[in-house]
Amino acid sequence: MLNQIVVVEGKTDSQKLKKIFGNKLQTLETNGLALNQKTLDSIKKLSENNEIIIFTDPDGPGKKIRETIIKEVNKNIYNAFINKKSFTFQDKKIGVAEANEEEIKKALNNIIKYNVNNESISWIEYKQNDIYLKSNRNKISKKLEINLELSSKSLFKWLNWMNLDVNSIKKILEE
Repeated sequence: MLNQIVVVEGKTDSQKLKKIFGNKLQTLETNGLALNQKTLDSIKKLSENNEIIIFTDPDGPGKKIRETIIKEVNKNIYNAFINKKSFTFQDKKIGVAEANEEEIKKALNNIIKYNVNNESISWIEYKQNDIYLKSNRNKISKKLEINLELSSKSLFKWLNWMNLDVNSIKKILEE
């Protein structure tokens, strides 16, 4: 993972990743939702010579942090997702620090690159093909393992970031 910096929410996330991948792994912590402009500027500067991988918790705050960074950095960025289903109902918290080693490795081996300056699907195509329907949004989220309860507008934005066109999305819905 040379020239890659993994952006996480907190210290325990960094500690967990370094325990798995070694101390040479570079992480940057957002301090959760206390993410500030100084940290965003650091991420932006680091993105000039490094690949940035966002690896936040699979919850609402993690989604908000991820979207803030993507919007602010405004360049291609990599994302890693922990599958929410890997946690049990007994788990009090779901996050990077609480995930098992296998799920963390799986997430970082299956990173998704987002292109923020591309529109692969138009809003008209999105609506005409019923992609906006909740049942379709859920199916797409599960298949892509982003496991976020995305609003219609959020999913539209994410599909474009992921450079998925109508035919690719239809294939997901047919499975």
